[in-house]
Amino acid sequence: MKTMNHRLILPLQSKGNLGKSIETAARACWLCERDVDWQGFDLDADNQTLSRLFPDQVRLVPLTGRTDDQDEIVRILKKVAAKPVTLIDPRAHLDGMIKSALRATDFFDIAASQGIGITVTLFPFDDMDVMTNLDELCQFCGNRVDYIIVKNPARAARTKMFDDSPLEKELTGFGAETITLPVLSDFVKINLSRIEAEQERSIPFNEAIAEDGLAVDIMARGMLQHWIGDIFSQYDRIASKVLPSVEAAKIKPKAVPGIGGIPKARRGAKANLTE
Repeated sequence: MKTMNHRLILPLQSKGNLGKSIETAARACWLCERDVDWQGFDLDADNQTLSRLFPDQVRLVPLTGRTDDQDEIVRILKKVAAKPVTLIDPRAHLDGMIKSALRATDFFDIAASQGIGITVTLFPFDDMDVMTNLDELCQFCGNRVDYIIVKNPARAARTKMFDDSPLEKELTGFGAETITLPVLSDFVKINLSRIEAEQERSIPFNEAIAEDGLAVDIMARGMLQHWIGDIFSQYDRIASKVLPSVEAAKIKPKAVPGIGGIPKARRGAKANLTE
């Protein structure tokens, strides 16, 4: 296996409202907790999710899809080797511009020659346009990238169009990994929004758990801790797809017990059956 010195992770889907930003934010928290040096570029001027959460590590580059935006994307690609991991959080419908920049610069070939691993995240959704877009992305990237399939029940309770489809089988052949983004309850979201309003800034998930001074509701804090534990364990499992080789080798996956599972007991195992 070829050694990767850097890792670029980017969503390339056209459709918005799939959970791409919250997944990227969760992955950024994981990188911080695992002491991985990273940088980010937020291309969504409307939401600014990543740049508001991590102002010290993320640069806001507001793109709207104009022709000259391609030059900005090229400038970002030139900076990928500056840090071990680079995250890009684009706005919806920027996929064509990003693909154009990748094609114009022969970036896949450059990345391969410079030890830069590229990971593309894919969010299945039961919609013909989305499935066609995913197919187009696979045709465009082929086996030159790593793939992470992100199931997001909050946005797509079921993915019947994707599951066991020729597209899923094609991605499996490319070595794609699958993770499930756990549903973050409205109770937790409301509590986080209240804290952010009080602090007048955005609060990363890991900080909301770790900082007693934020006074996050104790139950919301516990639920968020379970949510973080769930997604972090999945990132640990697929570390080789989201980190450079050296950093990935340091990750030791930990088993996380199921949350809210139904207790299982063997019939009569603890009964006193002596006469």
